[in-house]
Amino acid sequence: MKLIISTIFLLVFIVIHSCFGQKSKKPLVMVYGSDLLAFSAAVQSAKSNVPTLWLVEGEQFMPEFANEQVQLETMPNIDGGIWMEILMEMAMAKSPSDSLAAVVKREMNPRLFQNATEKILRNLSHLTVIRGEDILSVKQRKRDWEVQVSSKNKYVVRCVVDASKGQTLSQLGEVSWDDKPKPLQPLRALSLHQVRTLAAAGQIDNMLYGVALSNILDGEKAGFFNLRDFEEIRHTAMVSSAFRAAIGQAIGATAAYLAFFKTSADRVDIRKLQTELMTYQARILPYQDISIDDAHFYALQRFGLSGVLANLNKEKDFHFEKEERVSFEEVEPVFDRLYSRSQLWFLDHTGDYFRWKDFLSLIKFVGLRGDEINRQIEKEWSRKLGFEGSFDPEAFINRYQFAVILDRYANPYVKAVTQEGDFIN
Repeated sequence: MKLIISTIFLLVFIVIHSCFGQKSKKPLVMVYGSDLLAFSAAVQSAKSNVPTLWLVEGEQFMPEFANEQVQLETMPNIDGGIWMEILMEMAMAKSPSDSLAAVVKREMNPRLFQNATEKILRNLSHLTVIRGEDILSVKQRKRDWEVQVSSKNKYVVRCVVDASKGQTLSQLGEVSWDDKPKPLQPLRALSLHQVRTLAAAGQIDNMLYGVALSNILDGEKAGFFNLRDFEEIRHTAMVSSAFRAAIGQAIGATAAYLAFFKTSADRVDIRKLQTELMTYQARILPYQDISIDDAHFYALQRFGLSGVLANLNKEKDFHFEKEERVSFEEVEPVFDRLYSRSQLWFLDHTGDYFRWKDFLSLIKFVGLRGDEINRQIEKEWSRKLGFEGSFDPEAFINRYQFAVILDRYANPYVKAVTQEGDFIN
């Protein structure tokens, strides 16, 4: 009996020691600021399993949500990522919903907003939040940055995100740029190459704009992130809350990437970064006709980021246009870059628009697959794939079906691209 009791006490001691005897990891990323962008950057960095320190500028974080008169966006289907997480926490919902998000935004309650954000912060073991500290100095060392605060504490981190008002840390750290910031562009104006490198998107004055990796890295030097490409828009009322959060989330993920992999900005793999963002429900491509609870939402995100269809993103309000047909002409040039074998297929096959029999023939040819694909699609047509009607090899395939099946059987998103959006052979 004494042996059993002694064993129990020993186990309890070990558990207590393991829980309280370990020192917390030193931060690798530091975020300074108080608004939604700073919050999102800090939260995403911590979600990416990188020890993160958020030094809140002043005593209150996100003061822009402290009153009832918060103006929120009007366009549909643009909420995602950390911003959607806040809205769903306010609604006490377990899964994201565009319709529910719209209801929450119509009845925006500052107290519920505060409760939701505090709950998110409490659940992040890799995030430390300190309020009310002034930053006295920022010094670049050989491979990291030393930050001293008013309490005389010093923090040595690999990456610093300056999300403060007026970008004050850039002056302290003597970080400057000779060229002008890169302006953000409307989504519909982006080339296929630019679409492949997107990290965020959102609404500015009833139009959707995109943030490419180049916009984020334009303000990065040796692990120090300045928001120079976003400073002009981030404090204007015309920029949606969802967009501010998406920008912050993308910057936080990039800083975490550099810190985690101990690498430089020129070595960021855009596909790894996009995948990390989508792992945490980022809505990189806000198609106005695709809801976030669509069964194939992220298949369509991956397909869009692959830049397969040249005219997919040219609509004024950025629609996927699910029912549109897919032509041989628009697919062939990109397929030739994605799948070397496709050139042989197109030599033997011609036509105007793809029918199911043509498309599946192409998929089987480039993916080295057999007729089991036909049988599987027919079997899962309505139950798993959620397609309308019934499988007919002679029917024309629409964009939605094309994207879903291509993502499943010959995923173009896995094709590596450069930071400029060119395919890597």
